[in-house]
Amino acid sequence: MKAFTVMWRIIKGAYDELFLVVALSLIFWVGTLLVVTAPMTWVGVNYVANRMANYRRTGFDFFWEGARQHVMRGVWLWLLIVLAPPVMGISLNFYFSGGGWLIVPGFITLWLLVLAVLAVQYFYPLFWQQTEPSLGLIVRNGFLLVVRHPLYSLLMLLFQMLLIVLCIVLVAPILLLLPGLLILSHNYALIGLLQEMNLAPPPPEMSGT
Repeated sequence: MKAFTVMWRIIKGAYDELFLVVALSLIFWVGTLLVVTAPMTWVGVNYVANRMANYRRTGFDFFWEGARQHVMRGVWLWLLIVLAPPVMGISLNFYFSGGGWLIVPGFITLWLLVLAVLAVQYFYPLFWQQTEPSLGLIVRNGFLLVVRHPLYSLLMLLFQMLLIVLCIVLVAPILLLLPGLLILSHNYALIGLLQEMNLAPPPPEMSGT
């Protein structure tokens, strides 16, 4: 199954670029905790991971290159990802606590939340797959990928949850590996789908080069 092939690529990619994954994890924590720098940090680390998933030359220098690009678009995407879940959670509480006919929009919101949880793994990778990032296209294409490939998206999410559990159990990887592994998994997950649709080149070992 495609999802398991992609999972193996994530593990192999993380092993091959272990020091880079650690560097991305550390800069992710620092940039996120400062809050103001969080949007640029998330964009920058995903730029590096996207290059890795596309089998392009990479290195920590590309973090700075990515963080400086599309700053305002990066801020809007970060705000969407951070603010949408609590807003939808408040809406769910309102609809279900109200009872009556409000249960209908409540279930609609619940399904949208489930789709959003699956789709969010594609948002930042889609950001870097576009020449000029468009927030509307990112959200639309993210949801379309989930609707068209629900099992694949669910399996990749479960794999990411497994990574989280393992890192928590082992303690140290929470700081050193977890963010980098999750970011890598998001980007490899998207590229895996695009390769299936012939919208991205196959990995080197499959391309005959």
